[in-house]
Formats: sequence, C-alpha cells, structure tokens
Amino acid sequence: MGLNVPRRGSVPEWGRRIRFDKFSVELVPAGERSFNVRLAKTLATISFSTDEGSSSLAGDRLRHYERRPYEYIVVPANFPLRGESTAAPEVLAFTFRFEDMKPDIAAALQTPQDLLEPRVIIGGPKPFTTQIAQRIRRHMMADTLSRDYLQALGFALIVEMLRLPSRQHATGRGSTLNDRVLDSILDYVDANLDANLSLETLAGLAGVLTHQFGRAFKRKVGEPPHQYVLARRIEAARSLLRTTAHPIADIAYATGFSSQSHMTTTFRREIGVTPAQLRIESGL
Repeated sequence: MGLNVPRRGSVPEWGRRIRFDKFSVELVPAGERSFNVRLAKTLATISFSTDEGSSSLAGDRLRHYERRPYEYIVVPANFPLRGESTAAPEVLAFTFRFEDMKPDIAAALQTPQDLLEPRVIIGGPKPFTTQIAQRIRRHMMADTLSRDYLQALGFALIVEMLRLPSRQHATGRGSTLNDRVLDSILDYVDANLDANLSLETLAGLAGVLTHQFGRAFKRKVGEPPHQYVLARRIEAARSLLRTTAHPIADIAYATGFSSQSHMTTTFRREIGVTPAQLRIESGL
C-alpha cells in the first residue's frame, strides 16, 4: 500500500491473522512494507530482528528509525501511523480495544484499573517477552495450532508489553520522557489539533508524570507544551487561511480554537493580525 493512498482505519493484513474475542494476532512476514492508517484500536508489535526505515505518527514528517530485535511498541487508538521499510523483519502484531481488555490486564498485573491508561510504550528487548514471542511464532507457523494455547500466549504477551516498570507502580506514570516517545507526541499534536491537547492528556499518552512531562518537554523542545500546541494551531490555521476558501469559523474549529472570535483574539495577541486580515492578504 503506497504512502499516497487515503488513510485507512485498520492495519493492512499482510500475514496470517487470527482473531479472538478481545484481540487479534498476526504474524507479518519479512519484506517491503508501507502503511498509512489511523488506528481504531490499540496496536502492539514486537519484531524478530533489526528493523530500519522511516515512520511518523502523523503528517509528512517521516523520521528515520532503527528498531532492535524483540523491541516492542504499543500505540494507542486514534494515533495516525505512516511509514515505510524496504526490508522489514517478521513482526508479531496485536490489535485490541484497550477498554475491553483493561479489566483482564489489570487483574493479571494485580494493578488498579485506574493506573492503566492508553499510552505510547517503547520497550524491550526483555527475556520473557522474547520467549513468549518466539513461542507464538513457532505455534503460528505450525500446520496445526491450539487456539486456546495461542490465545493464552497472546494475552500473556500483551500483558507483559503493558507492564509498568516498578518505579511507576504507585502512579501509573514514570518520570522520564523518552526521545522517541516525544517524537510520537509531537506528531500526535499535529494530527489532532482539534482535540483535547492539555498537559494532562499529552503526559498520559507519554506515560510520564504530568509535572515531569512539562519540564522535560520544555527542556527538549524549548517551550512549554501549551505554548507549543498554540503555535502549531496558529501555523495550521494560517496555512488554511492562505491556501483554502474554507469559512474562517470552520478553520477555527478544525485547528482547535473554541470559536472564530477565540482564534481572532489569539491571532491579534500572538502575531499582530487577525485571520480576516491574513485572508485578505492572500487574495482569497
């Protein structure tokens, strides 16, 4: 699937996919891959060897990535995924609705449900997740398989990929912001300007304590999260005002402003002109 195709709502089916009541598991073969999806469910993947390519969680900002053998990645629902790899390895891919599995996962982890929330997770390799992934792969490649056994292995691997480090048990969140997770959050902001992009929301997706996230974000990006979000909303709105004939009110809502008057007040304060003035200057 080329990168210029319309965005899909699910991951393409490349290999052998087996569906259970609450999740599906697919053994994706090695080879060239490209994707452009906006996930309707949580996606968790673990690779069997080194992977290298370009990816982005939104927009056109493809970044080079390198993935270690048996590294795993968990991406919440509603994250746009876009990328390509000319020689991707075999990968196990799980899709599931987080809220449907949350009670079972919390019970398996012996963790209160309120400490489990959708977030970006990049982890591994770890001996236990590696061992489970290898068993699942062998079982899925066999001529015959036990669905009950495979379901148990798949659930165990999902649980382990969502397991919190010991330092996060009390709060459900850590105190450090991984650079790769930060890149994912920046892409998420660009793709969801019309959504709730509060400090608490972004920190939750990153799996980092709110005050620690704010400090780390400012240190790495150069400005606080709320200022960064505002700047991206203004930039997106300016582009739409200059290149489209959409009503100003529609542009305001699409870029996260509560109303046309809110956008006008913000533009006047931040850049010294109003949206209407920008539109006149563009000749639209």
